[in-house]
Amino acid sequence: MIDFNNISVVYGERYVLDRITLSLPAGEKVGIIGKNGGGKSTLLKIVAKQLTPDEGQFSLPSETTIGYLHQDIDIDLSPQVIDAVKASLKELKEVEDKLNTLKKKAENQGALSDSEGMWLTELEERFRILGGYTQDAEAERILKGLGFSPEDIEKKVGELSGGWRMRVELGKILLARPELLLLDEPNNHLDMESIIWLESWLKNYEGTALIVSHDAEFIENATSSVLEITGGKAFFFKGSFADYFQNKEIRRENELRTYQNQQKEIADRQRTIDRFRAKATKARMAKSMEKQLQKMDRVEIEEEDSNKIRFRFQPPPRSGDIVLKANELSKSFDGLKVLDGVSFELRRGEKVSLVGKNGEGKTTFIRMVIGELEKSSGEINYGHNVTIGYFAQDQDKLLDGDLTLLQFMEKDCPNELRPRLRGILGSFLFSNDDVEKKIKVLSGGERSRLAMAKLLLKPFNLLILDEPTNHLDIPSKEILKQTINQYEGTVLIVSHDRDFLRNLCVRTCEFSGKKIHNFLGDIDYFLEKKGKSDIRDFEKKEHRGNVQNDQENKESGDKTSLSQEELFALRKQLNRTIKYSERTIEQLEGKISAIEHSMSDPRFFDRTDSLKVAQEHSKLKKDLAAETLKWEKAVEDIDRLN
Repeated sequence: MIDFNNISVVYGERYVLDRITLSLPAGEKVGIIGKNGGGKSTLLKIVAKQLTPDEGQFSLPSETTIGYLHQDIDIDLSPQVIDAVKASLKELKEVEDKLNTLKKKAENQGALSDSEGMWLTELEERFRILGGYTQDAEAERILKGLGFSPEDIEKKVGELSGGWRMRVELGKILLARPELLLLDEPNNHLDMESIIWLESWLKNYEGTALIVSHDAEFIENATSSVLEITGGKAFFFKGSFADYFQNKEIRRENELRTYQNQQKEIADRQRTIDRFRAKATKARMAKSMEKQLQKMDRVEIEEEDSNKIRFRFQPPPRSGDIVLKANELSKSFDGLKVLDGVSFELRRGEKVSLVGKNGEGKTTFIRMVIGELEKSSGEINYGHNVTIGYFAQDQDKLLDGDLTLLQFMEKDCPNELRPRLRGILGSFLFSNDDVEKKIKVLSGGERSRLAMAKLLLKPFNLLILDEPTNHLDIPSKEILKQTINQYEGTVLIVSHDRDFLRNLCVRTCEFSGKKIHNFLGDIDYFLEKKGKSDIRDFEKKEHRGNVQNDQENKESGDKTSLSQEELFALRKQLNRTIKYSERTIEQLEGKISAIEHSMSDPRFFDRTDSLKVAQEHSKLKKDLAAETLKWEKAVEDIDRLN
């Protein structure tokens, strides 16, 4: 049970959280919603014990284990991805170290004392309970679900981009399976397939989860209740996201009706009091009625937060008819080709969406277009008078946190716009007091709004927006969509958000198979042509059919049907299988040896657990035989490939 008792948090003169009293039952999956800067992340920090409220009390069972994914992670860049994720299993690592010490002692001395043998057995059992024999497989399963390839998990964390590092941090938390999960916008850096996998993982998770997200479908699928934070207040609803909003409208109508009826009653009583007060004979009665009226419990109606961002991009200077043209463009990283001979043309006034699974080259293409990344071959030509405004996928992470909002806007600002900077910030919901804040105290959504505000300072005629809705709340997404629709320039947009893309773009470009495929319509037209019901369905990988046939060829060692890249990947996969099988065989043999050592004691069968230990011994022998067979097959397969 998580209890908030009259909790308040004050920033300056503003109550971010205002006397919140709330109890959240154990095992609940709570979707936390609300506007950017409304206090959602603040609430998580209180639960994570990283922030003490200014008023009130917060309580959580003292032994509760917590996994907290926040927006500004600090992660060790030196280990491999797989090792970084397994580092979260601290108790398991301690048990494993003790086991290794005992085993090394047994090797050096030839035998262990009875007490050491018993301790070894206990450690082996604890190691098993903690998932020691399955930790590698489970870590790989989680990383695969989060979108990592077998090659990726062997990379150093420092080789990854910020979004992929966030996935590593999420993987660490999921592998540890804490009793309480605190996830602050976990789906911002996930593609749709990984989001679907995370939804499934959360459904099977037995602990309590508090999840901040602006993705309505994710909240609908992954949570069992909703907590809305608005105007400093918290409103909890047990049920789905869709039911919450329906219930919210009904609740508001009832509150309004009750409020209006009470106001009518108060007005009627006040008129009677005023009438009686004018008569000397009824003055005492009027005073008594007035006291009763003052004691009446007044109905308070929730004030709707109607503040919304409002802005328009500067009118674009006229460009040439052809804004951008790429011919036979290719890009490789360390010999791995991401884009292969793609051609692309963008005309003045077009609004084009770029879609596809993560890793298919969308952001790579954009970075080459803006000159941030060198192309391997091909050419990119820009039309006459093209000026580019760019919003990066991790734009909020690129801001200098030590600057104030006003200082950030003043950098590179044309002199004629300087008097208007406070007004521009105000249109993005930053008040006069806010403009002197440091950027580092802003929420992720507020940073995204600030970065978007910067695009208003100059007149661009080509806007390139890479995942612009990350961190933005639902009302802000809608305003951004309206603004782009009104913009008369040319736009390239990368997004996984179907609602945002619907009726926004005249052309959809799919990145797949190292190529770009054009569809002359919006996202709904594209999905219809692809035979998919929604963008989630499109971004799921095709697991059967051709893939199954390919796998059969690979497993049979049929080299004739495999490319050099596939052969390399298959050899790497088989080598990893051999490596992990050898490790598992060693662990199984160690456990069998420990049990056989205890069984050699003449008093073993006098023990109450002797039958259970004997059954465990038999099971381990079968597991060892199966793992040995798996190792032998992998060795045979790699021999055939060589």
